[in-house]
Parts: sequence; C-alpha cells; structure tokens
Amino acid sequence: MGPEALARRPTGPAHDTAQARRDKRGGWAAGLAFHVVVLGTMLAAVTLRQGHEEFPGPTLLVFTVLSWLPLLARTRWPLAVLGATVLAESLHLVVVPFVDPGLATPIAMAAYQPVPLATMGAAWTVATRLPRAYTWAACGPAAVILLIVSLIARPHSLIATDMVMFDLVVIATTVGRFVSGHREREALRALQRQAETNAEVVAERLRIARDLHDVLAHHLTLVNAQAGVAGYLMRTDLPAASTALQDISTHTRRALDELRATVGLLRQDGEAAGPEGRRPVPGLERLDELLGGFRSAGAVIALRVTGRPGPLAAGADTAAYRIVQEALTNATKHAAGAGIAVHLHWSPRALELRIENQPAPHRARALPAPGTGHGLIGMRERAGSCGGLLDTRWTPEGGFAVTATLPAEAAGTESPTTGRLAP
Repeated sequence: MGPEALARRPTGPAHDTAQARRDKRGGWAAGLAFHVVVLGTMLAAVTLRQGHEEFPGPTLLVFTVLSWLPLLARTRWPLAVLGATVLAESLHLVVVPFVDPGLATPIAMAAYQPVPLATMGAAWTVATRLPRAYTWAACGPAAVILLIVSLIARPHSLIATDMVMFDLVVIATTVGRFVSGHREREALRALQRQAETNAEVVAERLRIARDLHDVLAHHLTLVNAQAGVAGYLMRTDLPAASTALQDISTHTRRALDELRATVGLLRQDGEAAGPEGRRPVPGLERLDELLGGFRSAGAVIALRVTGRPGPLAAGADTAAYRIVQEALTNATKHAAGAGIAVHLHWSPRALELRIENQPAPHRARALPAPGTGHGLIGMRERAGSCGGLLDTRWTPEGGFAVTATLPAEAAGTESPTTGRLAP
C-alpha cells in the first residue's frame, strides 16, 4: 500500500470519535463476558467440588459471590480489587468448611473451590494492565498470602492442594504478562508502521513539492525571458516579437500540462487523474527539447557528451533531467545573457553532469534576481534519492558550476534510459 492509499484512510475528529465509541462498546462487551464466565465457573466449581452435583449451602454461596463482586471494578482499581479478592478468599479458607480429602485425590485437589478463581481473575487483570515490576510485586505476595492462610487454616494433609492453589495464581499472572507483552509488541509495531507511513507521506509531499518547484520555476523563467524579448522586439522586429509571444504560449501550455500531471498525484482517486495525471515523468530523452526551450528564450547553451551512454539506476534518469533543468533555470535567472556549458560524461559506473555558466554581463549584474535556495536543495535531494552526489560552487572566473554524479544501473536489470545521446 502506497502513501497515497494510506493517506486516503478516514481520519479526523469525527473518525476518531466513532472509533473510540466502537472500542468502548467492544471493551464493555469483553468485560461483561469475563465477569459472566468467572462467576459461572465459580458457581460450577462449588456445585461439583465433591465429585457430584450438589447445590452449595448459604455460607459457601455467600463467600463465592463475595469473592467475585470486587472483580466488577477490576479495570478501574486493579490493585485494590486484587487485595479485596485475596481478603475475601482468605476468609473463605478460614470460615468455610472444606471437603473431606479422604474420598478421592481429584476431590482433594478441589477442596478449596472456588478459591482461588477470583484471585486468579484479579491477578490476570493486574498483569495485563500494569508494568511487569508492579505485577509481580502485587501478585506474588497475593499467592503467598493464600498459601500461608491455607497452611494455617487447613490440615497439612492438603498441602498438595495448597501448592496447586499457589501455582494457579502464579500461572494466571504469567499468562496475563504474556498477553500484556503481546499487546505491547503489537502497539509498538503499530506505532512503527504509523511512523513509516508518515515518513512515506512526508517524502511523497517533498517529492511533489520538488516537482512543482521545478516545473513552475523552469517555465516561468522562460516566460519571463520571452516576455522581455518580445517587449524589446515589438519596437524593432514585429515578426520576431510574434514568435516570442508564441513561445510564451508554448511554455505556458507545457507548464500547465506538467502542473496537471503533478497535481494529479494528489487526487484521492488515482483512476480519476486522467491521462494528464498519468503522463510519464521526463528523462534525458527530452534533453534536446529542454535545451531548445531555453535557447528559444535567448540562452546560449553548448552541449557536450562524452563516453558511451548507458542505463542509469532507478530514478537517476529523471533526477538527471531535473538537475539540468534546475541548473539552467538558475543560470538564466541569476546570470541572464551569460553563456552556459552542459557536459554529460558517461562511464560504466556513473553519469557525471556539469552545468557551468559564465559570469553575468555587467548590465545583468545590477539587478540580481532574488532566490530562495529551494532549487539547490531540491537538486541535492534528487541526486541523493538515487544514490548520487551533487556539488555546487563558484568558478574562479566568477561563474557558477553544478556538478552531479549519478550511478549507472547494475548489470542484468532494465532501465528506460537509452543510449540516444552521442558525442
């Protein structure tokens, strides 16, 4: 699932409130089922504890319900409920007569029923809701207290039953800790997935922002240059001025087309983006078209290609095009009228780009165009996204040079980049 699909999931206060209501209803139903199951198990235990069905007497029934009642508040006050159940079941061990253990061993094992079922439920709740240190600090003493009370109040012949009771509380605590640990791991994985999703969404937004910057800065720079040329030629050469105005229309139309393609990625329904939204991203196969647009605006650009062109790594083809585009845009904007040299050097391991402009003519230096620095940041990010490097620096002559090294594609894989360019 991509970041666009993930971003389309329902979010916001309304969705969060509805989800909270569903979680609350689910938690209430689970709590009710827990209480019913525990009470039913305790009543069944006291009914069958002598090996046959026999309805419990009033004292046993009262202590059974008395031990169960604190569990109704177990989620709000787990430690207090644990203490209350231990107290109630300790009184049970002291007050309620026990089953004669001489009948059969299984009956002897059930001599204390329903003790310690209520304490087991409380211990499980503490283990699932409190940290590990609190869990064993509370549940361990609870099991020990029941064991000590039974050793004092019951005959030593039932010591095996005492140990079974102790073990059951420890087992309930251990199972609760296992469940709690599983929940914590699931919550951590959910947070990690959410963080990864957020990172993907942010990366996608940054990519779209770079595309918008590249598209608008490039075409608007050319439109501005053509407008200046047209304004000058209106007084001297009307046919040439008409050509410049037509170029403005062409660049405007291209800017709108690329803008639609980029904004199409932001649509909620990818199928609704239309043909323009699915327009292929540009690569070096459109380098001649790119240079032609700048030349039509009056830029003097010299292209030199050395080495044997080959396939580039994933994303490097588009990165190369965008880096050349942004470097030419910056040169045209900040050094209008200066000559620009574009050099592509192909090698088996990488493509090296160098875009260098000469110092701006004196008449252009008086009014330097303002800049935000976003273009240089975008070029560096594009180079880094495909495993490349980018360096920018002033030349000794006063010009500016952009140098990028983009990795070639590993052998045995396919790439849309072709070897059309020749020295």
